[in-house]
Amino acid sequence: MSNSLRILSWNIQNGKGCDGLVDLDRTIAYIKAQAPLDLICLQEVARFFPDYTTPDHPDQLNALAQAFPDHTPVWGAALSWPGSNGEQRQEFGNLTLTRLPLLDRRVHCLPGAVAGGNANAWRTPRCVVETLVETDTGPLRVLNTHLAYHDDEERRQQLRYLDAIQQAALRQYQHRCGSAPGIFAQPWATDHTVLCGDLNMDSRHDEYHAFTRLGWQDAATAFGDAQLRQPTCGIHDRDQWPDGPHCRDYFWLQQVQATALDVDTTTPLSDHQPLVLTLEH
Repeated sequence: MSNSLRILSWNIQNGKGCDGLVDLDRTIAYIKAQAPLDLICLQEVARFFPDYTTPDHPDQLNALAQAFPDHTPVWGAALSWPGSNGEQRQEFGNLTLTRLPLLDRRVHCLPGAVAGGNANAWRTPRCVVETLVETDTGPLRVLNTHLAYHDDEERRQQLRYLDAIQQAALRQYQHRCGSAPGIFAQPWATDHTVLCGDLNMDSRHDEYHAFTRLGWQDAATAFGDAQLRQPTCGIHDRDQWPDGPHCRDYFWLQQVQATALDVDTTTPLSDHQPLVLTLEH
């Protein structure tokens, strides 16, 4: 029998709960209570942003890395701005923490303003953190991301970019050459991929169905009628989400077998809910 592998994905809103308080210690305590976790994929992690951090944890990357010493941190700064008066750089992005051996990692910048998009939309840079980890059955690719909210066309371009990352990985897998020397060797390649994060697309909209047609499987649909889709946003914070509960956070799969997907709809520690995916490996 194969072992199980557990991945948590959560937009932590830089530790800001639905009570309006930024308290990263609450977030850390919650994540620790979900142990064991093989990978922890977080979105909206802040470093040295006074509006998004607290004096006790000005560097949320460092605090999270220290809180999970058995995990290797892989940081992707979607933006990195110089601090004022020589202070630390201000960064905001996605963090993946892996307890599994880390084979390779990359940070991809996602498309920003695009032709046909909303010229007046608010924008912030977006990225995806790609990690290749070792499991009992071989390498697994994990993509941790947070997509555009204000511009639908920008988000659609980002979805296509994410699929292009997978298509490039498939070509590498099909044409790998492990016998080449040095930097030309390709010792780790796989077609097994998990994509997770706050994709900012409603599961009822056309872009969701377009993404499924590219060959991605929404993990929430892997269990047939036995599991109803759970909302991941708008449950506890009706000020930001006046339309109420809906789904915009996902696990998407290619060549991966999921055995469970759990969404905690009860915690108010962020405006988004944490998801935990269990895989066979």
